[in-house]
Amino acid sequence: ARTSTGIAANARAGTIARAAAESGIEAIVAAIEDTLARLENTEDRKEWLNAIALQSNPDSFSLGEGRFQVTVVDVSARLDVNAATLSALQTFFSQFTDPAGAASIANAIRQRIDSGASDIPAATFRPRSARPIRSLDEPHQRRLVPEGILASAAQYLTVDGDGVINSRTASDTVLVAASGELRDEPSRLLLISRGWVSGHPLTCEIQAVYAISGNRLVFSHWGERSL
Repeated sequence: ARTSTGIAANARAGTIARAAAESGIEAIVAAIEDTLARLENTEDRKEWLNAIALQSNPDSFSLGEGRFQVTVVDVSARLDVNAATLSALQTFFSQFTDPAGAASIANAIRQRIDSGASDIPAATFRPRSARPIRSLDEPHQRRLVPEGILASAAQYLTVDGDGVINSRTASDTVLVAASGELRDEPSRLLLISRGWVSGHPLTCEIQAVYAISGNRLVFSHWGERSL
């Protein structure tokens, strides 16, 4: 009976935590779109978008029994692993290892992404990356990038981008390897929302990627996990 009660309590906490995390995503999307609609001046809009991911907000918000906390990441400030060319990847990783090691890593990543292209009929439309890398954990798990190098480089990388680099927020580490389109504002935002029930250890994290189109955020993809 005690075990059944514990299982039920965990299931309930998980459901509330997920609902809180999802509410966090919906709340921040609405807040961003509302602000963009009010910013008529183009430069004011750019300044606000470029600053939104730099502002640390440790506050959490209550929603019934649940609570949520949201973080915004400027995806365009990072180098997209899937969109980067072989040369761009080699230039990027040469900042963390020797030239031979950087070339080996760049080749391994591009071969992993481009593999499978020959299995698709020539007449069939396919994106540039036939098998995109879905997570920054994958390069290490597949032994494409040594763990130490990936640990140092991960903060400058993303798998959620569209090839656009934000020249105002990207670091020199990213800009030196930029091979795609350069803009002065983000083209995509990664919204990370964590929900939980006060006093319970389970936390649900949702990561949602949105493209910025005018005053709207257009949903791209979504992932979630329990912490």
